[in-house]
Amino acid sequence: MRGILLASAVTATFLAGSSSRGGETALPFPALPSSTTLHFQQRLSGMLPVSRQVRWELRWAQKTARLSVSTRTCPKLAQDQANGNGPCRGAPSATISYTGRWIPHPYGIELWLEKDRTPMKPSRVATIKDEEASESFPENLGLHCLRTVVGVLPSESTLLSGDACGGQGQRPRWQPAQTTDVALWMCRLNEEASFSWNGYQVLGPLAFASGSGVEWLYINNDCAGQEGAFRFPAKEK
Repeated sequence: MRGILLASAVTATFLAGSSSRGGETALPFPALPSSTTLHFQQRLSGMLPVSRQVRWELRWAQKTARLSVSTRTCPKLAQDQANGNGPCRGAPSATISYTGRWIPHPYGIELWLEKDRTPMKPSRVATIKDEEASESFPENLGLHCLRTVVGVLPSESTLLSGDACGGQGQRPRWQPAQTTDVALWMCRLNEEASFSWNGYQVLGPLAFASGSGVEWLYINNDCAGQEGAFRFPAKEK
C-alpha cells in the first residue's frame, strides 16, 4: 500500500531576496520527530480573482505521525491583498488529515501516512466546497525532506512590478529584499521533482519550521511578475 513518505537528508541552502543576515554559526534545526507542532503555509496572490492560502501542520503523538492541511480563499478587497500583504479572513475549508507511522534512518526519517476517513464533527455541515477541497489532495503522497537553511523575507515584503516577459525593462524584485536565515525541514513530494508551488498543479515543496513557521508566497501578476519567495507570515489581526 502506498503512503506518504518523508525522508530527512543532507543540508542545503536556498536564499530568496538579495542578501542574508545569518551568521557563520550553525543554526538550530527543529527535531524530527518534534515534541512541538511544526508549521508551514503557502499563499497565492496577484492579479487573480481571489487569493488562496494553504496551511500545513506536522506533529507527533507517541509513535504516530500526523499531517493536517486546510485551505481558504482570501477575497481581494484592496491593492495590498493583491500584493500578498492583506489579511486572509476567508472561512477555512474542511481540514484534511493524514496519519501513519515513522521509521528512523541514518539519513533521517521516513513517514508513511494515509488520508484519514474520520467523519466530520457534528457541529459542521459538509458542503460541496468542503468535498472539493478534500478531493484535491491525493489519498497518498511521498515526501523527501532535507535539513535546509532558507533566506526568509520580512512579513511586509512584496513583489514590485517589472518586466517579466519582454526583457527590456527592470525585472520584478522583492522589496524589502534583505533576508534572515531560518533552519527548517524542506520536504519535496516524490512525484513533483524540483517544481515550486504556484497555486496549481503541485502541492509542495513543504518547509516545516518551529514557531509560527514560514510562508511561501507566490505572486502572479502576469507579465508584471510571476515569482515566489519565502516570507515570515504576517500576524493575523
